[in-house]
Amino acid sequence: MKKYDVVIIGGGPAGGQTARNLAKKGHNVLLVERFNSFMDNNFSSAGMTLEPLKEFDLPEHIIGAYWSDITLQCTKKSYYWASDTKQGVVLDYGKLKQFLADETLKFNGEVLTGYKYISKKVGDNEVVLTLQKNKGSETLQVATKLVVDATGPIRKVMYDTKEKQPKMDLGSGTEYLIEVAPEIYKQYKDRLVFFLGHKWAIKGYSWIFPMEQNILKVGAGKVHLKSKEQENTDKTTKKITEQIIKEYLKCDTYKLIDAHGGIIRYANGLKDKFYENKVFAVGDAVSAINPRGGEGIRYAMQSADLACVSIDEFLRTGKTNFDNYRKKWRRRKLFKWRLSEISSQRMYSKYSDEQIENRVQFFHENFSTQVLIDSLFNFKYNQILSRIYQFIVLKVKYKFKKEQF
Repeated sequence: MKKYDVVIIGGGPAGGQTARNLAKKGHNVLLVERFNSFMDNNFSSAGMTLEPLKEFDLPEHIIGAYWSDITLQCTKKSYYWASDTKQGVVLDYGKLKQFLADETLKFNGEVLTGYKYISKKVGDNEVVLTLQKNKGSETLQVATKLVVDATGPIRKVMYDTKEKQPKMDLGSGTEYLIEVAPEIYKQYKDRLVFFLGHKWAIKGYSWIFPMEQNILKVGAGKVHLKSKEQENTDKTTKKITEQIIKEYLKCDTYKLIDAHGGIIRYANGLKDKFYENKVFAVGDAVSAINPRGGEGIRYAMQSADLACVSIDEFLRTGKTNFDNYRKKWRRRKLFKWRLSEISSQRMYSKYSDEQIENRVQFFHENFSTQVLIDSLFNFKYNQILSRIYQFIVLKVKYKFKKEQF
C-alpha cells in the first residue's frame, strides 16, 4: 500500500490549490480526480476580478476573456456600468484545474485521475482510503497522515453516508457554452451581464459571460427557497438559459459546445465542519462561496491556502491546533457572508419585480462601477451602507420638516 503525507480528494480549484501548495513545500502529496480529464465537469462560470491572478500567481493561458463593463438587466430596464480599463477575467475552468494539477506534478506531487472516493478507515496514525476506478470495479487503497475533502457540495469525505450534516440551503444551475455569430459576440465581448427579476431568472440570477473569440457562457442559477412570487412557475434554469439565448441575444442559430449544470449546498453562518478526525475540508465543502453570487473560485482557493498553514505545521512539527483553521476563516469571512446571505434571501425569494427594479435603479444612480464590483465580488459594503444611512437620515429629516409645517 502506497503511503502519503496528504491525499486530496477532488481536483477543483480548492483541491488543486491545496495539492499545489503542499507539494511546493516538499510534502508527499496525492491529488485524486474522479474524472479522466480536468477538462471534464467544466461547470463553473469562472468570472472574477483581476486580483486573484496575482494573489494565486495564475498564468495568462487559463484566461478565456477579460471584461471591463457590467450590465444588470431587470425585467423592465437595463442598467449599465462602464469602465475604461480591464476590471476582471473569465477563466477557462478546465484549464485552471489542469494548471493546478500540473503545478502539483512540477513539485513532485502525484496526480491520479479517473478514480472516485469510496470510503475511509481512520486509525491512530493514518487513514486508509479506498478508491475505485470510474469505469469498472477495480479498487485501490492508499494510506495517508491527513485527508483533504475537496469534493465540493457533497462533502463526501468529511461525512459518512448516513451521518447527519448541518442544515443547508440548496442551489442549482445550468450553463451553456455556445458559439455565436461575430456581430452578437462583439456586443458582449467586454462585459458581464447579470439578470435579475422574474422574467429572466427564477429565485436567483442569470448571466452572460464572454470567453474566447465568438464564445459566450449563458446560464441561470436558482436557490431553493420558498417564494410567493414564483411558487407556481414552470420555469427551470435550462428553460431560462434557452430563453435568454433566443429572446435576449436574439440568437436563433448557434453552436452548442457544452451544456453542464451543478448544485451548491450552503451552510448559513459557516456552520460546516472544517476539520475532524484527520480530515480537512476546503472550498465548497466549507461553503466557501459567495451566497449572493460572484467569485467562488477565489474563496475556494483562499480556504485552501488557509488550511495549508495548519496542515504544513502539523507535517513539519507534529503539533498544531487544527481548530485555528475554522476560527480564522470565520473571523475573516463570517460578518460579510452574513450580509450577503441576508441580501440574497431578500432579492431572490422576497422582492417583487418592482422592488428589484427600484433597488437596482437606486444603486445605478448612486454608486460607481468600482463600488458595484466591490459589492458583487469582494464583499466590501462600507460605501453602500454609508450612502444608505445618509439617504435614510435625509428622508427622516424631510419628513420631520414636512410635519412641522
